[in-house]
Amino acid sequence: YDPTKLTVHVRKLGLTGYDVEKKLREEFNIEVELSDMYNILCIITSGDTREDVDKLIVALERIASEQDKRYAAEVRVRLPEIPHLSLSPRSAFYADTEVIPLHAAAGRIIAEFIMVYPPGIPILLPGEVISQDNIDYIREHLEVGLPVQGPEDKTIQNVKVIVESTAIS
Repeated sequence: YDPTKLTVHVRKLGLTGYDVEKKLREEFNIEVELSDMYNILCIITSGDTREDVDKLIVALERIASEQDKRYAAEVRVRLPEIPHLSLSPRSAFYADTEVIPLHAAAGRIIAEFIMVYPPGIPILLPGEVISQDNIDYIREHLEVGLPVQGPEDKTIQNVKVIVESTAIS
């Protein structure tokens, strides 16, 4: 049996996928496979019954009916700026590093990976120059509760960067 993947786009409700995932879990006891800024992904398998699918449909209908769509944000998929690679990842890995606040990291060379899951594609990888656009993108995802992976500081208040005296442009 091949599972059915159901992607539900929720942004026009004025909610993030993370918001809908949380509502489904807390209010309806339904778990989804994953969520992102704009969608939820549900997997329907041979272990699910018709009643399970109906419960999901009813829950989604209720969530949609409770939203005031007049205030829904226009769907705008934002992609982060592609950073400039200043050092090879290997050179960055072995360079002298220091930890600084994320908000002060624009223009510095990152020494660790930072990615938001989903999709799990790095926003920054060792050796890339951090831009303010990258910082803003990371913060937007943190504000809606999406998990950030890679950095030593799981709160992402601080990031590891190359000590400026060792950085090579």
